[in-house]
Amino acid sequence: MDSRRSADPCIVPDFASHGLWGLQVPRKYGGLELSYRDTFRIMEQLGAIDCNLFVMVAVHNMVGIPPIAHHATEDVRSQILPLLARGQSLTTSAASEPGMGSDLRGMTTRAVRQSDGTYLLNGMKRWISLGGSSRFLNIFARLYAEDGTPQGFTGFTIDSHTPGFTVGPEVRTLGLRAVPQVTLTFEDMRVPAVWRLGAEGDGLIAANSAFMLSRLVIGAGSIGAMKRSLEVASRYARQRPVATGLLIDNGRTQQILTEAAAATLTVELLMDHITTMLDQGQQPHELLYFVTKIMSSEELFTVVDRAVQMLGGRGFLDTNIVGQFYRDYRLMRIFEGATEVVTLYTGLKVTRSPNTFQDLLAAIPGVSREVVSLISEAEEYVARRGATEQAEHIRYNVLGDLLCWSVLAALTSAAEGRSEMHGVAAEWCAHRLRRRLMEARRDVRLDLPSKEALLQHIAGYEADIGDTDQRRAGEEHGLDPLLHRPVR
Repeated sequence: MDSRRSADPCIVPDFASHGLWGLQVPRKYGGLELSYRDTFRIMEQLGAIDCNLFVMVAVHNMVGIPPIAHHATEDVRSQILPLLARGQSLTTSAASEPGMGSDLRGMTTRAVRQSDGTYLLNGMKRWISLGGSSRFLNIFARLYAEDGTPQGFTGFTIDSHTPGFTVGPEVRTLGLRAVPQVTLTFEDMRVPAVWRLGAEGDGLIAANSAFMLSRLVIGAGSIGAMKRSLEVASRYARQRPVATGLLIDNGRTQQILTEAAAATLTVELLMDHITTMLDQGQQPHELLYFVTKIMSSEELFTVVDRAVQMLGGRGFLDTNIVGQFYRDYRLMRIFEGATEVVTLYTGLKVTRSPNTFQDLLAAIPGVSREVVSLISEAEEYVARRGATEQAEHIRYNVLGDLLCWSVLAALTSAAEGRSEMHGVAAEWCAHRLRRRLMEARRDVRLDLPSKEALLQHIAGYEADIGDTDQRRAGEEHGLDPLLHRPVR
């Protein structure tokens, strides 16, 4: 799949025979109606096998289906959900555009309400997983009345067979090659009102029902990939002779594996905490979704990188699973909001809700006094203010990081008595929180150079290394003009 940049054709029907395209679709529509815990267990297993398979199933189930299941009309649900659950059609959601990514309010795609009640869509979406493979897609756009009056954001489920819908081109990516990222274009595409997702102006609500869940599913897939990477690395370490004996007998090797296993267990505890709440009908704090996205993707890539390093030359082979993981899972740090952006946003939300630390801590009983004290120290950064706008951005990043490590330290502290490895994970998280607190004191006092001085310094590199013209010979994909329908 990786070398051919496409999934094996047997995958969709094979997965359909096991119900993998309708994991949480209600049984009355032909789905399995699984709990969150069982759904995420499946995602973990797929994440351990192949990132392409994981993303295909995750996008369909967690990004494409929820807006339809929760916000479409019953007529649309009864028509589409059985097809999706049986794998007769795939689905996805399209929000990202050439000029915006995870900031949904920056979208420029337009939907104009017509006098007959239909909507005309015009615009472009980019970087859409399954965008070229899905029969039904959820599109989010700025809504305008026919006279041009803004009406907020609205979502629609569309049939890709509708005139005015165009797919292409595919962008060539570093990894995740079997799940093409494509551009979608809408030119006067007419959508019936019955295909609207919820009420006019409620588009961001429908979009968030997909994109918040997608941040959780990243956590589930990450756990699988972390476990597989550690499994491979430990097998190698147990058999690889080095000057001092077997690689596994080296103390530094054991330390690296211990920290990676602690990180894996920590992400598991975070996912277990959130999943338990969801399956009990409780709504987790919004910021827990962001904490999951940040910490699972960052720790995942660290673990994969450590596995590549431990395997030495074998780790650099593209035929090795951890080598492909290195390319494929790198996207998780960008997917559904780059880590830096999401961390800043998290810090901003904490600033606006000063009780966030205490609210999250209250939901985790049994936290040690030491960790409570560390979290109280982290909480002090809520009241601080930077002298400049840039200093505030740095403080938001500090707060976002501190909130993440506070949540993980609390969860692992509460579970430290379960096993020896749980105790190790608790100490590892407390250590990381202490270290981040030390770095925070430096970060908030850091003096930046002026923007002009920084850019001028970097511009000076051209004198050392010259300029690079990135133009290169490409491939012709368009239809030959002489093969188009003649213009009369």
